Amino acid sequence: MTPHKASTRPVLAAAVLAAAALAPALAGTVASAEDAGSAWQVARGDVRVVCPMTIGGSFEAKTGSLSGTLTLTASRPAAFSGTLSVDLRSLDSGIGLRNEHMRDNYLEVGKGSGYQQAVLSDIRLDGDAGSVQGRTGFSGRLQLHGTTRDVKGQAEVHSDGASVRVVASFPVSISDYGIPKPQYLGVGVRNEVEVKVSLVATPAAVPAGVR
Repeated sequence: MTPHKASTRPVLAAAVLAAAALAPALAGTVASAEDAGSAWQVARGDVRVVCPMTIGGSFEAKTGSLSGTLTLTASRPAAFSGTLSVDLRSLDSGIGLRNEHMRDNYLEVGKGSGYQQAVLSDIRLDGDAGSVQGRTGFSGRLQLHGTTRDVKGQAEVHSDGASVRVVASFPVSISDYGIPKPQYLGVGVRNEVEVKVSLVATPAAVPAGVR
């Protein structure tokens, strides 16, 4: 295994986790609407997974392939139905060979939809939907590499005209998703990576039967 291959697994896990960051962030976005049934969709976004190396330093895996729609189902505290997802096949660590091994050998995107995307659902905010502005905590369920786990993090939510801007982050332990920690001559990636997400969400059509 080469040093690049060793860092592939963490990037892979990080990438999937990025999806989780996306969902919480969008959840914060939706929280700006007070009425149950209000829906928001991701207009554009950026996901970066920071992977710390065991010998110091770090590298990032990133993608702009975020999608999904969240619908407010409860206001106090804010809760949402719907999902947010990240296409893991688009993850880029800046090194072609590492990307190839990350997607094919570790994320195993060839196994199908359960592996090609990271999906965040069951999103809840710490505050009430009508008062979320600025910093808030969030929680959700992240599906990654065929495994689903609870995640928690922090988000900054700000209104910008008809849209909402969100910046969110949360820690993820790659071993929780069945992705072994890579090692090469004693050097590898630490088990905990940080997912950072920035996005813009806009109003979406409300699904039939929600209101």
